[in-house]
This record gives sequence, structure tokens and C-alpha cells, in this order.
Amino acid sequence: MNLIKIIFILSVFVYPNLGLSQIVNMESSRKENLLGSHLQLNLGLNGSSGTVDRTNYSLEGRVDINSNEWQRFAIFSYKREEKDNSITSNNTFMHLRGVRKISPLLAVEGFIQLSEKPLQKIKRRELVGAGIRLSPYKSVKLGLGIFNENEERILSDARKTIRINSYATNSFNISDNASLESTLYIQPDIEDFSELRSYLVLGLRLKISERFSSIITYENTHDSSPPPLTDKSNSFYGVKFSFDY
Repeated sequence: MNLIKIIFILSVFVYPNLGLSQIVNMESSRKENLLGSHLQLNLGLNGSSGTVDRTNYSLEGRVDINSNEWQRFAIFSYKREEKDNSITSNNTFMHLRGVRKISPLLAVEGFIQLSEKPLQKIKRRELVGAGIRLSPYKSVKLGLGIFNENEERILSDARKTIRINSYATNSFNISDNASLESTLYIQPDIEDFSELRSYLVLGLRLKISERFSSIITYENTHDSSPPPLTDKSNSFYGVKFSFDY
């Protein structure tokens, strides 16, 4: 008989999906241990009527084509939210990435990314980049590269910049019942290092019992030149409880 795992997650604090962040945490999207070709497609629709009329649409897709030497994936998502005949969210995101393993320590990677967030004053943002990825330890990944960014903003001028893309991610066990995952991105403009973006993600998983655990998260974003009407720095936190059966 196949083992069926039912995961129940109760969110105590519902934290947003960093709509104000220009940096997307692609480390959480990697599936380095997955081999072969895989396709995933999700379609969502929910809403309400009465006191508040609300309609939410979402379409998400993912393709993975992996081997011992190559890791390749493409991600696409479209999300639209409407409330009382007003659009409150209308975001599009696409990311394609290829990683070629050279040795157990070194890999090279390239990526293309497109995003549109009109309600966050980002009409269109395009990235094309490449870099190296180091694995000095099993739980530690380091990246250093460069990307070209074209960004069209609403209510301000378009910008074209070349940025350094550096990141570090680590996962380690604090004890038998606690583990910490951390990811840090730093992306300065190569012509002006004061023009800086950063993104920090921390996640603490606490195992309360054999089947019950909690996940505490903290995220901080910084953009020295943020879109109009947004702050330079934003912080988010949340707690989730999970039950495995």
C-alpha cells in the first residue's frame, strides 16, 4: 500500500509574498535532486459575493529537465485579484534557468527572467544573466555573477543597469529538533555600488513532536531606489504550523 501523507498547515500570521521586492528567491525553486523530465500545472479560482465581491485567478506552471550534469527549469505564473470591481493585483512572472555541473564544487548557470507588476509601479522588468555556483559544503551554496536589467516603471523613467548578482544560502541543524535555513542576495549596480538591492530570508523549523512542527520566517528587502510611493526597506514575518499524518 502506498504511503499517503496529508499535510495540514495552519497559518497564524499570514504574511505577503513580497510583492514589494525586486529580488525573487530562486533558491527555494531549485530541485537539485530531481532527475528526468517533470511537468507541473496549477490553476486556481476563488471568490466571494455579498458584502465584499472578490475574485482571484491564478495560473502557475513549471517544467524541469534534469540529468546528472544539467539542471534546467522554467517557471511561469499569472495572478489577478479583483475586489468590488477594482483590480488589486495583476502580476506576471517567468523565469528560465540552466545550470551545468562542472565538478562537485563548481557549476555555471544562466537565466532569463520577466516580471510585470503594474500595481507596484513596475510595468515590465527584464533580466538576462549568468554566473558561477559553488558548493563548498553539502548545505552551503554560493553564487557570483552578473545580469543586465531593463526596467520600465510607471510614473518614472525607464532604467537600464548592469548589476552584480551575489547570493549565499545555508541550511544546518541547530539541534535534533531545530534547523535554520538562510538565504541572502546582494545586487549592487556595477557603476554605482551605493545603488544596492538586498534580500534576506530566514526560516527556523522547530520539531515539536514526531508529526507536529512549526516554521518561523523572517524576510527583509532593501532597495536604495525603490518604485514610487514605496519604502526603501520592508520586513515581513510569519509563523506556520504543520501536521504530517
